Amino acid sequence: MAEEPKDQLREHHFDGIQEYDNNLPRWWLMLFYLTIAWSALYVGFYHLGGPGVLGGKRWDGEMKELAEVRAKHATGPLSEEQLRGLSKSAERIAKGKALFVTNNCATCHGAEGTGVIGPNLRDRHWMYGSNLSDIVDVIANGRANGTMPASKNSLSGDDIANLAIYVVDLNRQGEKPGKPIDPAREKDAPITY
Repeated sequence: MAEEPKDQLREHHFDGIQEYDNNLPRWWLMLFYLTIAWSALYVGFYHLGGPGVLGGKRWDGEMKELAEVRAKHATGPLSEEQLRGLSKSAERIAKGKALFVTNNCATCHGAEGTGVIGPNLRDRHWMYGSNLSDIVDVIANGRANGTMPASKNSLSGDDIANLAIYVVDLNRQGEKPGKPIDPAREKDAPITY
């Protein structure tokens, strides 16, 4: 095979500049052909019925995934059904128990939840409702003009849910005498779930 001559000048010139008429290097041509093949695959994958998703559909999918992650870790409340589904998780109960101590809940409600300054959590009577979502709301937002402090700024939504789950688990362990009920404020609302 004859080798092509190199550095041959073209016949035309412009502003006194002449250029060579050399072939492109093979590595450059291979990269160029590779980009052409890649573009064909890309167009087929994203635009001609392939599984790739672009634009609004991709945005909606990513926002849905983000909402699911936020539901697991966000400070917003979970639904009553979700909370009840999680309420028998030993792992969540253990985390809630640790939070009960470290968040100083035991200071007002007692180490066993029987009430000291705060109400007894081990009886049938609740001031603001016995649903898990009601308990989460009380823990997150506090009550009684700050007597029960709001925890939404110091705890994550997951921690608040774990704390509520622990309170319900304490109540499920059976009634225990403690601070007497206040009939004017507390209503009979046993935890039956």
